[in-house]
Amino acid sequence: MSLVLARIDCRLIHGQVVETWVPHVKANLLIVANDDLAANPMLRSVMELAVPVGIRVRFCRLDEVVAAIAEADRAGDRSILLLSNASDAVKARRDGASFNLLNIGNLHFAEGKVQISPSVFFAPEDFEALRWLRSHGVSVCVKGTPFESGMSFEAEG
Repeated sequence: MSLVLARIDCRLIHGQVVETWVPHVKANLLIVANDDLAANPMLRSVMELAVPVGIRVRFCRLDEVVAAIAEADRAGDRSILLLSNASDAVKARRDGASFNLLNIGNLHFAEGKVQISPSVFFAPEDFEALRWLRSHGVSVCVKGTPFESGMSFEAEG
């Protein structure tokens, strides 16, 4: 299978992803699934500036995730799926995106959120979405980089 990492990160493409995760999983394609970003060529071009030469980026709407993964699979790519929040991960999985492990790297603080790790804050709807994912066979791990020990969401009940 071509999908080597599914990750929630509100920043989507940034140094932590391209400098640590891409080489760690030997990815050559970033699939960025975000409806707002897919509709914003200027922001997409800014994000592409952070991507090293030799790594391709495919921006798509959430309803295009399954097709984008299938295309990457047919091409023999090693892809990372980047989503900005837990509800987008639920939508992707419900639509048929096949991932059994979900990495959470960064979810910024906002009023009403609970701190899970130094860079991850969950809102009530995040807990609900992640419980749904867990009940559908997806392990959830809060881990900024591949070199951290990480924390299983299951431990948070």
